[in-house]
Amino acid sequence: MHVLPRVRELEERFADSLTVIGVHAGKFITERVTERIAEACDRLGVVHAVVNDRQFRVWRDYAVEAWPTVIAIDPEGYIAFIAPGETPVEVLSAAVGDVVVRAEARGTLVRGPDPTAPALARHEGALRFPTRAIVDDGRLWVSDTGHGRVLECAWDPIAKTAALIAEHAGFAEPRGLAALQGHVYVADRAAHSVWRLGGDRVRVAGTGVIGDYAVRPGPAPQAELRSPWGLVAYERRLVITMAGTHQLWSLDVGSGTLSLLAGTGREDIGDGTRLRAAVAQPTGVAALPNGGLVFADCETSAVRTLAGDSVGTVVGTGLFEFGDRDGKGDAALLQHCEDVAAQRSVLAVADTYNDRLKQVDPATRACAPWPGQAGERGSLREPAGVFSDGSTLLVADTGHHRVVIVEQDGSLSEVRFT
Repeated sequence: MHVLPRVRELEERFADSLTVIGVHAGKFITERVTERIAEACDRLGVVHAVVNDRQFRVWRDYAVEAWPTVIAIDPEGYIAFIAPGETPVEVLSAAVGDVVVRAEARGTLVRGPDPTAPALARHEGALRFPTRAIVDDGRLWVSDTGHGRVLECAWDPIAKTAALIAEHAGFAEPRGLAALQGHVYVADRAAHSVWRLGGDRVRVAGTGVIGDYAVRPGPAPQAELRSPWGLVAYERRLVITMAGTHQLWSLDVGSGTLSLLAGTGREDIGDGTRLRAAVAQPTGVAALPNGGLVFADCETSAVRTLAGDSVGTVVGTGLFEFGDRDGKGDAALLQHCEDVAAQRSVLAVADTYNDRLKQVDPATRACAPWPGQAGERGSLREPAGVFSDGSTLLVADTGHHRVVIVEQDGSLSEVRFT
């Protein structure tokens, strides 16, 4: 995801001389479905052609070893360079520029519009790929991610309606939401920033520039963040899941200080003391009723906990261990779960790539579909957010472009926006 903005910039710089073709070799089963790839292209604003390399044939033919990898092929069909990892755009631009100069000198460059640019379908509606919804003080807040905005609405849980009060626009990719001390905070993943809403909008963390793999503690407005994703208010501070560095960070909103909460930065699943534990792209986080935190470690399809000085695992075993299987502890499998909420004595888990809600007991480590419709596979479509205030349970049903209430019997009621 960090490479896509760089690819867009290359497309703009070399509009008449560069053809971009994305090759998608999906790690997760759901990521190998062509229809899902098309939806992801719509969500992420991808406009170039994309090949579904679901059997990793192109991957093997070009000896690719890492996600992501950029390969440049000259007009004569020869590989000009290979750049694994998140290569800076200026390095890529210089390399592409050299290929263009050489091809032009050899008379092999044909300038003109991109001949492969596909006509992509685009969903439009009241919501577009919403990823989070929370309730605070009689208001419903929604990260309407596909429209780059956060909606602030008057909330009527009986009528299941949300009346628009304000539209907070201008975000790149708003994700996590959290209410703290009379304000609502927003994690803008693609702009690598955390903002405070209410009155004037204030950037409280991040510079808008993506950081390297070592976010540094200190004054939060000067820190270069890397894909801040989930937010929760905890002990009068904000906890941020920093998916891009595989860590959890803490923001003291009073002093404006950012500090590391958990994770070494190594992408893996490894329990232990909080500063020695390994996590993998944490995307959602919630506070537990009896203290501590629970978070969705999506790249390991895991539900993890942070209690005191220790990180533990409830469900999940490894980077390439995923599926849709009930059971206890290591016997259970989820697929790219993106968010989690505490609902009374159990956890509600957005089992994103299994298109359903799961119920996990943190005490017994038992994992099963949520009772009723919410737990039926296909009742949701890539749900990215789940929220509970102890009574109301909300799900951001991202692929269906809606927010739903999970009723007591597990049935789903769609929220109407007015």
